[in-house]
Amino acid sequence: MIVNTYRMQQQVNAMLANQMQQQQRAMTLSTSATPFGCCNFFDRCTDELLSLHFAGGLPLLDWIGFTVGTECVKTFEYITFVRPTQSEGANTAGHLSDPCATPNGWEFGTAKMTIEDFGRYGRLGPTRNIMQPMKYCMTDPRKRLDGSDVTDEREWDMRFTMETIIQDLSKDLIVGNASTAGTMNGLENIVKTGYASPMLDSWAVDWNGNTMAGGAGITVNGAAIGATFDFIDVLEAIVRRIKARIGWSPLLNTQQMNLGDLILLMPTHTAECLLDFYTCWSVCNSTEDLTVMLNLPEARAFRRQIMGGLYGYGQITIDGIPIPIMGYDWELVKSATLSDIYLLTGGVGSVKLWYGEHLSAATAATTFGNSGYFATDGGRVLGLWETENECYHLKEWIHPRIYTRAPWAQVRFQDVTCSTVLDPLSPDPESSFYPLTSFAPSVCP
Repeated sequence: MIVNTYRMQQQVNAMLANQMQQQQRAMTLSTSATPFGCCNFFDRCTDELLSLHFAGGLPLLDWIGFTVGTECVKTFEYITFVRPTQSEGANTAGHLSDPCATPNGWEFGTAKMTIEDFGRYGRLGPTRNIMQPMKYCMTDPRKRLDGSDVTDEREWDMRFTMETIIQDLSKDLIVGNASTAGTMNGLENIVKTGYASPMLDSWAVDWNGNTMAGGAGITVNGAAIGATFDFIDVLEAIVRRIKARIGWSPLLNTQQMNLGDLILLMPTHTAECLLDFYTCWSVCNSTEDLTVMLNLPEARAFRRQIMGGLYGYGQITIDGIPIPIMGYDWELVKSATLSDIYLLTGGVGSVKLWYGEHLSAATAATTFGNSGYFATDGGRVLGLWETENECYHLKEWIHPRIYTRAPWAQVRFQDVTCSTVLDPLSPDPESSFYPLTSFAPSVCP
C-alpha cells in the first residue's frame, strides 16, 4: 500500500479543524431560570406567575399595518408639477388670438423615491436539556393568568425570545437607520427633509427645547418662525398645508378622512402636557400660567372631554379633524424634559399612505421545513430549533420594514419641553427612565 503522507497530513489537519469548530459550536446548558425540570426557581406555593414587564404588542406597527412583502426594491414615481411650456423663462400663453395658430404645449416634472431591502432581527434562546422532568414537583403552579398551564419549556423560551425581538423593533420603529446592516429605517429617517424633491419633504420642526407656549429659535424645515407662535398654532398651520396638498391629489381629494387617519405620536407624559396646553389654548384667557388656568371650572370640564380617545391617551381637534393621541414611550423620550412628537397621516379614507411589510416566514418554513424551520405569529417570524446530543435552543428571526408613500404628509416636532410632576417612564430596560437601574439575571439556584 502506498501512503501519501502529505495528503494524510492534510486530512488530519482538516479533521482537527472540524473538531475545533464543533467544540466552538458545542452547546452549553444555560443557567437561565425556568419553571420546568429540576430548576426550583419560582415559588411553588404561588398560584400564578405575573410578569411585571411584558410588552407583547406593537401598537404603532398595528396602526401602520403589517403584511407580507415579496419585492426587495419598490420605486414610487411622483409628478411634481404640470405647467405651460416655457419661453425665455416665462410661461407661454394659453390664449390664442389667431384661429389658425398652433397652441402652446405643456411640460411636467417627476421625482422618484426608492424603498430598498428589509431589516433583519433575530434572537437566540437559552440552551435547554431535552431530557428533563416536566415539573419540579406535583404542586407546580399554573403559569398563565387565565388559569391554563404552560406545559412546554419551548413555549416559555419562545415568549421571552419574541419579547426581546419586540423590544428591538419598538426602538428601531423610531430610530432605525437602514445604513446600519440589518436595521430598518424608523420614523427619524423617514419623516425628514432631503428627499429627491422638496415636494416630497416631510415637515421637520425643531422646537429648540421650548415649551408648548413657543419661544426663540424654532424652525420649520430650516426656516425660522416667530417666537409668539405656540405648538397648537404651528400644528394647525401644518395640518392646513397637508389638507391643501391632499386637495391637489386626484387620488386623495375625493376621500373622506376617517378617525385615526391622522394621529399624534408622543410619550405618555408628553400627552398630558399637550392636553393641558390644548385645554387652555381652547378655553382659557391665556396660556401663561397653566396651573392657575386649569383650575377654572370650564377648563376642568373641557379637559375631561378630551381624555380617552381612540387609543386611550386623549384627543384634540384641529380644523374640525379629531386627532387621537397614541402614547409611545420607546425612543421618543430624549431627556427628563425633552421629547419628540410626530403627526402621522396613515391614510386618507380608503387610500393607505403608510405600509409595514415583512418577508414571509411561512414560505421559508414550507421550503426548508425538513431542516427544522417553522413559522409563527401568522407567518411573520421564522424559528429554528437546533439540537446537539441532549441539548437544544431556539433561534427566531423577523425581516420587517416600514415606509410611507406620502412623506410630505408627515411631521416631526423635535425637542419639545414637557415637565410633569414625576419623571418620564419608559418600558425600555436600557433607558434611564426604566424603574429598575440594577439588573441581576435570574438563574437556577
